[in-house]
Amino acid sequence: MERAGAKVAAQQSAKGPWQVAWVLLIPLALWLALGKTTLVMHALLAMPRDDTDVVAFLKWFWWFISLRVLLALLAGYAIQRLVMPRQRWAFVPIAAAILVALAMALALLRPGPGVVEILQMWFATATEQVLGLMACLWRDVVSVALMVLGLVLQLAPARAQRGTVRGLQLVVVLLCALVGIDLAHQFATGQPASSRTLLFAVFNMRELAPLIASEATPYRALAIVGGIVSAAAWAWRQRALASMPLLAGPRAYAESVVALPLGLAILLPTPPHELMPLLRHTEGTLIALAKTAAPSVARDVQTKVEREFDRAGKPRWHSAHMAVGETDVTKRRNVVIVMLESVRAVSTTLHTPALRTTPFLKRLASESLVVQDMTAVIPRTAAAWMAVLGGQYPLANESTMRWAEENRKVPRIRSLPSILRDAGYATSFFTPTDLHFQSDVDVIGSFNFEFVRTERDLAPPGAERITYFGVADELMVQPILDWTAVQAQARRPFFTAIMTNVGHHDFKTPSTWPMIRFEGVSDPDLQAYYNCLRYIDGVLSTLIEGYRRLGVLDDTIFVFVGDHGQMFDEHDAKHTYNAVYQEGLHVPAMIYAPGLGLAAGTVRGPRQQIDILPTVLDLLGYRIEGAELPGQSLLQPVEADRKLFYTSSIDWSFLTARRGPRKYIYSFDRQPMEVFDLDRDPGELKALRNVDPEELATMKREMLEWRAHAQLSMLARPSNGSNPSSPWMRK
Repeated sequence: MERAGAKVAAQQSAKGPWQVAWVLLIPLALWLALGKTTLVMHALLAMPRDDTDVVAFLKWFWWFISLRVLLALLAGYAIQRLVMPRQRWAFVPIAAAILVALAMALALLRPGPGVVEILQMWFATATEQVLGLMACLWRDVVSVALMVLGLVLQLAPARAQRGTVRGLQLVVVLLCALVGIDLAHQFATGQPASSRTLLFAVFNMRELAPLIASEATPYRALAIVGGIVSAAAWAWRQRALASMPLLAGPRAYAESVVALPLGLAILLPTPPHELMPLLRHTEGTLIALAKTAAPSVARDVQTKVEREFDRAGKPRWHSAHMAVGETDVTKRRNVVIVMLESVRAVSTTLHTPALRTTPFLKRLASESLVVQDMTAVIPRTAAAWMAVLGGQYPLANESTMRWAEENRKVPRIRSLPSILRDAGYATSFFTPTDLHFQSDVDVIGSFNFEFVRTERDLAPPGAERITYFGVADELMVQPILDWTAVQAQARRPFFTAIMTNVGHHDFKTPSTWPMIRFEGVSDPDLQAYYNCLRYIDGVLSTLIEGYRRLGVLDDTIFVFVGDHGQMFDEHDAKHTYNAVYQEGLHVPAMIYAPGLGLAAGTVRGPRQQIDILPTVLDLLGYRIEGAELPGQSLLQPVEADRKLFYTSSIDWSFLTARRGPRKYIYSFDRQPMEVFDLDRDPGELKALRNVDPEELATMKREMLEWRAHAQLSMLARPSNGSNPSSPWMRK
């Protein structure tokens, strides 16, 4: 009798496997909802930047009327439980009374709408906000439901129940950490994380640690730690689930009828939303991360590119056997290329005359050729080196690391410094930064400079480190001039590439630099950035004056170009690695050659950093031999509808294309392709609607083909490096 009673009691206390799964996933569901709600609120009204300003945070929180209604309901429930515990219905009128009291207080403090009008406005706004939040949250609910379907507790053997439940609790903790990392990443960068981004961070943690540390705040730490702690605490509280008896049979399987429709809802398309700030949040957090783990690429695109390689016997672009040939107009002039760290065009006086950030460059522009529409290929410094000095389409970070490893075995490219060195030039590279970041050393090494000086050589003992990459740019001016003086005395033409440092995130200038106040700028990061540009402008003035004193100015061609731009919350982005909007790609560029007789003016048309190498050789009067490069000289006109291609620095994140004024941003099908008209909308503020689907499909295919050709062109190699006629291999 007792055994029978115990058996009945056990059956009554038993839970179905799907019910247990829902209980296990409660912290994940709550953390997903909290994270997405915070992001949606931030998209509608940006959170205060100062983590310590509690008053500003409370004002931000109070702006969301739907949360006022929720707080009134919670307050009503708390009062009901304390004062009238048996009348559960009473919390509704209590909450209504609280809202009416708040409306009356507001009507008295601020003359205008009456109490009724205020309440009507509150409920209308709250309804709109809740509907918008639901549009952004339902896919996260679906992802949790899908996980419930995948837990298959009912299929696990009874003897494995304890281990299965413990394993699932660990998975929930890890997923809550992942959701927190995505939330912190979005607040730090303004952009959603991806599987590729997170993996890149994991495998390059040592190099990225200074960047991550500079972006750490209490909010972002709470986003990560809070999810882990809450999930771990819930797992501890529900530890009895591991040994609780599970229902079996028809009742257990009947529970799946409830979960199945929610899980299958994953097949429905992402819901459209009228509010553009919310559009990117309508995809589920975990679903988006899963999509980025396996980006969609048409296999036939890769096949087409490989067949073209097989027919031609070499890649579309190549420079393994590049050389220069003299012509009737060849003149062995000096060349100096200055690449400006993180300088975007719109923040310079060249492109925004009212902004006094680069007055020296503006003065120099009156004697120079100024490129009106110069863009980077990838928003990454090493990519700019490859485009400017190598003349090739660069690769994203992951592919560059693979290329560097292969290039050490068999060289695949030649560069401007290497071919000019063959022509008798002295070549040098100067930067006040430490090159030991990812593949930077290998990239610079592939250019075959005769003389390289970095932070380790230029910084005196005890020198102030300005950014987490290096020291002040002024420390390299005198070493550059000293090296130049030696070449001038030897009457040897020289080529010098210079890479600045100040201007890089986190936008610091030397402590001795007198900060300037730029009126009308409220963003402290932007204020700091403008001061970085002003500082760099002063360093360039000192450098040019030094060349003048050495007497080499009239025999030297100077090229100034930004390596990439910088984002300051435009398009909700703060960092550059995925900055495929114009703020991240459009950079200043100009050619200053006082002794060349080059008429000052403007270079028009869509241009790209790959155009600089052929331009320099054009100015020197050399002919390129044994190579096919994608760029063309800035001295030659280009078609108005010239096609340009771009990619983000972390692979599989974004591809971008321009065809004249039309610009396409493709996110590997994570969200609809964005299309802008840069003539009418240079700030890319409003994406075009109703674009022909066939046009979008064509541009997607062209971007994927370009990516495949660019990778093949960098990774392919001749089977015999010294023999130009030897057959090429794909890798």
